[in-house]
Amino acid sequence: MNQKHIVKTAAFLLVFVLLFTFLNQFLTAPHVSPNDNQEQYVAENLYNLDKDSLDVLILGSSQVVFGISAVEMYDYSGISAYGLGMSRASLLGNYYWMLEAFKRQAPSIVMLDVSCLLESISEDSERKSTDVMRMSLNKLNMLLSYDEYLEDPLTSYLFPIIKYHSRWTEIEKNDFRANLNPAYSYRGQNVTDKCDTTLNYNEIVIDHDNPEQDVRELFDYQREYFDKIVTFCRENGKELILFKTPKLSWKLSDAAQVQALADEYGLEYLDFNLQVLLDAIGFDHTTDLKDKDHLNSHGAEKLSRFLADYLREHFDLPDRRKDETFDLQIDRALYEQERTDAALNATTDAVEWLSLLKQHSPCWVFIATKGNISGAVSPELAEGLAALGLQTDLNTLQSGEAYAAAVKNFRVVTEQAQSQKITLRSDEGSPISYEVYSKNKKDSQKVTLKLDGNNTNRFLNESGINIVVCDISARTVLTSVVIDVNNGNEMMVMPRSD
Repeated sequence: MNQKHIVKTAAFLLVFVLLFTFLNQFLTAPHVSPNDNQEQYVAENLYNLDKDSLDVLILGSSQVVFGISAVEMYDYSGISAYGLGMSRASLLGNYYWMLEAFKRQAPSIVMLDVSCLLESISEDSERKSTDVMRMSLNKLNMLLSYDEYLEDPLTSYLFPIIKYHSRWTEIEKNDFRANLNPAYSYRGQNVTDKCDTTLNYNEIVIDHDNPEQDVRELFDYQREYFDKIVTFCRENGKELILFKTPKLSWKLSDAAQVQALADEYGLEYLDFNLQVLLDAIGFDHTTDLKDKDHLNSHGAEKLSRFLADYLREHFDLPDRRKDETFDLQIDRALYEQERTDAALNATTDAVEWLSLLKQHSPCWVFIATKGNISGAVSPELAEGLAALGLQTDLNTLQSGEAYAAAVKNFRVVTEQAQSQKITLRSDEGSPISYEVYSKNKKDSQKVTLKLDGNNTNRFLNESGINIVVCDISARTVLTSVVIDVNNGNEMMVMPRSD
């Protein structure tokens, strides 16, 4: 009886510990979303990397998550890098994450995005970086260092369930997906298809700023941990490089203070808010920004290629592409698909856009014409449209004819051209519900697309060829464009800055 009691007690304790550990992690998920900064995936992917497989460790905040493509650095130059960025991370957090990374990795170069020098420590941002770190001496030391700056009790950082125990009433499908599928981060990068075309280049480039205006002082506790990072790198024979990604809120006064700090410590500082470096990476403010403070994937690839060239020029790094045993440890197919989606929202060349679209599968494509386009479609554009599956040559449309089509996986489901107006509807029993409308009366021209009974028009409703691309469920619009064939195939893309 005594032995049975011991076995039962041990089994109960084991189940309790496993359940407590699971709930502790699961209920911590408010920071985690497939469309957010994804600290959980950035951290988990780092932990899962093969030992001693990194040559370059890139530290920082969300500017690194969106602004650095370690996969592009590998594809372009064979450099094995990892972007270890946490949203609004402080240098205190970066220091301990650096120590955590060096437990299993031995990169010869550390790069640091310097935004965090001017970021104050906040409960919300530090939660994101601490909750995802595995229990270790580094985590305990980090929490002890944070203790004087934060309001939540230290025990709630050690056991997040203390803070999040009531969140069970808010659980959604994304919480399960977030915890079960770690393939949202590619060596630290969040591939995003968002592109804000409305931003002003003159607000990005800092050359013309007044260095005496809007001066933000460097925080003493940030400088303290900057010094710790420098000391660690020098004591361990690691190169440290400072850099700053393009960011509208970054000022010349900020750059001047960082440059002075770099000079004091004898460090290299690359500021990509200066025109000379923006020009060097081929920066285009109409295609390369997710929002005012972050590059999108298109811009990240440009910056990453420049950094790869810089590292190759100044340091002797191995070309990991020549090592047959080296594994990037990413879902390559998913990465390429997300990269294609991102490119679709960055290019304004209609022929290139159609070529990129052909690489996306599976998907739905809805098309409707507005205005007279007869004879205006170039041969290259006509070839691209035919590759989508269209059977009608749009150059043959008569003046006043309307055209509409629904295409699934580049095969026409329904397609029609007729005088003045058309309404295409999905068949009864179709897995999705759509209505494509094209009206081409001389005094009244309009195109609309409704999905699943939603009256919100998904077309841009501009003159030319209106196209909407959806995922295979047709419930998520990947991109919406219009090609103005009467104006040199000029293409307008629906802004995706939200």
